[in-house]
Amino acid sequence: MPRTAKVKPATDSNTITIAAAVEQLKTNEQALRLALMDIRPDDFDTVKALPLLDFEAVAKKIEATKQPQLPAQSQNSEMLTQQASQTNTEQPQNAPIVPQPPQQQLTNPAQSPTPNTGLSLVEQLAKQATEEIAAVDAIAQVRNTLILNNLAVRDAELVENINECWQYKKQEYLGAIRDLASLGKQPVSITPDETDLSAEIDAIMSDLGKLKTA
Repeated sequence: MPRTAKVKPATDSNTITIAAAVEQLKTNEQALRLALMDIRPDDFDTVKALPLLDFEAVAKKIEATKQPQLPAQSQNSEMLTQQASQTNTEQPQNAPIVPQPPQQQLTNPAQSPTPNTGLSLVEQLAKQATEEIAAVDAIAQVRNTLILNNLAVRDAELVENINECWQYKKQEYLGAIRDLASLGKQPVSITPDETDLSAEIDAIMSDLGKLKTA
């Protein structure tokens, strides 16, 4: 069983900072945050402090990844070799003992103690590590693409909200302008003054003068 690192709280008895967690687990921040991806998928790359339950979970996950795979595979290989050796050495009790040439035992593929797996143990581990790195890198690339996409969508939504607000306000301004314009009165037509006052007075005085001489 992997030994879980002892929890050393930072400022809160129920939490531990990322830096303290990295120090206690003897790892780096990137590996710790990758281990947090399944535990805290929403904020594994931005969280500053962890609850103790999350810290214990990520500690177990990191310790599990540090456990070497060689003992189990070596044990399986040893068991296969031991079974093959027992098959070659054991003889049925009731079967007659017939001597066979050593060449037949060496060339018989059914009695070969070493199975043909195609890849050595080191090559298999290297292939697994390479594929795991590629998978983690693909997850990071997809997540970064999603983050950029979400940012672009949010920016577009903000621009659209500003545009809609302005369109609404612009219609209010135009409505107020139309209302004010409707308060204007129609122009009054001015009757032209065609009477020549001086000429009329002269004409009247002339008519009076004619009456005196009559």
